[in-house]
This record gives sequence, C-alpha cells and structure tokens, in this order.
Amino acid sequence: MQSTFKTNFRKLMLLALVSLLIGAASATVYVFYYGNTTLGVQTPDVQLLAGADSSMCNMSPCTHVSIAPTHDSAMITMTFFPAAITNSVIPASYYTNVTAIKNTGSSFHIIRGVQISGISDPSKALGKITVYYCTDETEFTAMGSLVSPANCVGNYTFTSAISGSISGSFPVSIDPSAFQYVELVAYASSSATAGSVVSFNMAIQWS
Repeated sequence: MQSTFKTNFRKLMLLALVSLLIGAASATVYVFYYGNTTLGVQTPDVQLLAGADSSMCNMSPCTHVSIAPTHDSAMITMTFFPAAITNSVIPASYYTNVTAIKNTGSSFHIIRGVQISGISDPSKALGKITVYYCTDETEFTAMGSLVSPANCVGNYTFTSAISGSISGSFPVSIDPSAFQYVELVAYASSSATAGSVVSFNMAIQWS
C-alpha cells in the first residue's frame, strides 16, 4: 500500500514538473494566426488596430477594417475604381494606413510574418491587390510604386481567392508604443462595376 502511494506520488510530481516546464517554455512565445487560433499564451501586447484609411465605406472606392475582439486578426473589405470602357488603364486604389500594428507593451517584440486568408470575391471584381507590411508609413507614386521602398519589409500580391503570406525581411522588431502599418495597392478586374466588393482576413504572427 505504501509502495503504491509512493509510486503514484512520484508520477504526480513528474507530471507537475513537466507541466511547469511546458508553461515556462510557452509563456515566452506568442504567435497569432487568422481564425483566433493561438499557439502559445495569449497576450495583448501586439495589437491590430483600424488605420486612418478605414472608413464606413459610404463612397467608392473605400476600405473598411473590422478588428477581432482579441485584436489578433482583422477583416479588410474594399471597393475599387471600376473599369471604364473609355479608359484602357484601370485606376489603382492606394491606402497607406489600412491597419496599424501597435506594441502596447513595455518591451520590444518581434513580427514574424503576416497571414492572408479568407479572400472573398463574389462579384469577380478582383484584378490585383498587393499588401505591404511597412515599419514606417510611406506613399505611392502614380504608377503604384512605393515612394520609400525601404520602409516596407515585405509584400504579397494576390489575383484570385488563394490565401498566402507576406514574405520579405522578417523578422522585424517593434518597439514599445511604436506603430507599424499595412498598406494596399488595389486594381479592379476589367469587368468590375462601381461598388464591387472584395474582402480578406489578415493576422500578424509575432513573439
């Protein structure tokens, strides 16, 4: 009886030790993916916020950002300049501050990457959207190029409802109280009409 008690006690102590080690390891890494599925321990330090370019979309073109309550993912909904028969070149829509990323903590964090998913294009309005991750806000030229390319560490272009990730010079650090930005250049398809809507989800991976 005493031997059984000692054996069970040792098992319980070993289980407790393993749990403590796992907790200690996971408590230092926080990685967020779209869908609010979190690997590691959730913390509010790095948050997605609607940027200055987000509006209620009562005019076109426009973009609207809906942030998840956990601030770890966002849905971006946008419209385009429509294609015009008299204009062979479809105008671009530029947004230099769609979603802001803020480090609300007291120490720096590392941005590991950005995930794009859930692309919806019901009216077949999507021509091309390029999503940039920028450590400092920049502008675009009339031709759709970045005025300060060095400000943006990676980008991802999609032309159909296929998810992907922004690649580039990751990881990048974000200091306490600092902001970083998501910027967009979007073109409608040749058949898009006024008010055509495209949406997609975005999440930041960080530690």
